[in-house]
Parts: sequence; structure tokens; C-alpha cells
Amino acid sequence: MRVILLVFIGVFLVGCQTNRVGLYNTAPIVAFDRFEIREVASRGAAFAYVKGRPIDVSQYPFFTENSFGRDWLSRPKNRVITIGYPKECATYNSRWGHGQLYQAVEVAMSSCLSRVKEFSHHTGKKCGCRVAAINNNILLSPDDLPFRKNLPAIALVKDEKGRKEILGYIKTTGRTGKKQPLDFFTQSDRPVCTGFYNLGTVSFEGNAQLDCFQGRIKGPAVFKVAGFREGQAYGTALVKAGENELILVYGLPTEEFRKRRAELLDE
Repeated sequence: MRVILLVFIGVFLVGCQTNRVGLYNTAPIVAFDRFEIREVASRGAAFAYVKGRPIDVSQYPFFTENSFGRDWLSRPKNRVITIGYPKECATYNSRWGHGQLYQAVEVAMSSCLSRVKEFSHHTGKKCGCRVAAINNNILLSPDDLPFRKNLPAIALVKDEKGRKEILGYIKTTGRTGKKQPLDFFTQSDRPVCTGFYNLGTVSFEGNAQLDCFQGRIKGPAVFKVAGFREGQAYGTALVKAGENELILVYGLPTEEFRKRRAELLDE
């Protein structure tokens, strides 16, 4: 009986640790280039023994509705999440299992900056990275820690006006499942397409519904995952509306798209 009771208490404590995190309000810990990483890592390392105000993790959709966030909570210390900054550069990255917190912050920030550098070059936006979570401390409010990503994208349009390419980005969760958001914006943040996609857990082809140019090109689309690059899926979404069509190539910056154009478009 005593053994059973001890096991129950142990399970209960683990559950509490998973559901409870600390919210710590601090000035943003941000870097815009690699020369600032050491300073950021030093600031982050100071959180090794800090405890924030207890808050239930269920208040964060980032952790409850996002497999990335849920997985991170179960990883061993020292663990860190970094996100794109400002929000127009949304992405997220994590590291865990490091012996030193300084190293965890340093590696997570370096990886994040590599990712947003491509996005910056593709969209013309000035992007950096921010430390969002350290061990059991979350450094942002639930509203400031979304789990949608901004990924580089290119829209290839063919209509009565001719052919053109539009550089921009998509805003999405990057997850499998039903009715995952898929919105396309130009480099200057002008909305072009709104919609969603459906994709099975182990599928490379699904379907989507897109409304582009305020209904001028609108309808069902074929949604494909062509491959993965640095852990991020890339592929196409094709929508046809009579003589008009739009192919949305997502997940690749301009240079990579040029390299893979024939492969992606069957040219």
C-alpha cells in the first residue's frame, strides 16, 4: 500500500511540474546578429535559479495546441525556446539537454538567427530573435507567444493580365490536421490569399481552399509537401479558377526556389 501511495505521489508531482510554469516579466532578450549572441547568452544564463510567478501552462495555446511546445515541456534541462522578433518575423526554435544554460541559449539563438536571416533577405524585413522561455520560466505572456509561423513564399500568377511572380510570406501553423490556416502576404504585408489546408499526419499531399485577390482566383487547391529543409516543410498549393491560376510555393527563400523550380513545378 505504501509503495502504491509513493508511486501515486510521484506521478502527481510530475503532472504538476508539467502543468505549472513561471511567468517572468523582463526586458526583451533580443539579438539581431551573431555579434550579440554572447551578451544574450550571458543574460539568459542568469535565469538558472530564477523562479517566475506561477502560471498554469494551459493558458498558453503555444504549449497546449502545438506539438512543438508540448514536446519542449517534457525535455530535460537546460532548455530554451527562441522566437523570431518582431512578430512579423515569426518562427520558433528550441534546444534542450545542455549541461550549461549559457550554452543552451547560445545554440538556440544561433540557430534562430540563421533561420530569420533567410526570411529577412527574402522579405526585406529586419529580423532578429528573442528568448521566449528558459527551463520552467516563460518570458512572454500567452498573447505574445503565438504558434503561427511566417515562412518565405512566392506566388506564381497566371491570369488575363499575364504572368507574374509575387514575393512574400505565408502565415501558418505548419502542422498537419484539418483546416490549418494558410494566408499569403506580399513583402509589404498586403494580404493576397486567405484560406486553409488539410493534411494527414504522414501524408505528402492534401487539399486546400484559397481565396486570392479578393475572390478573383478562388477555389479548391491541391496542397503538396515536396520535402523538408532544416526541419521545415516546403511545397506548393495550386488553385485554378477557369483560365486563371495561382501556384503558391511555400517554405523556400528566393534562391532556393530558383534551384528547385523545375522540381516543384514539373517544368
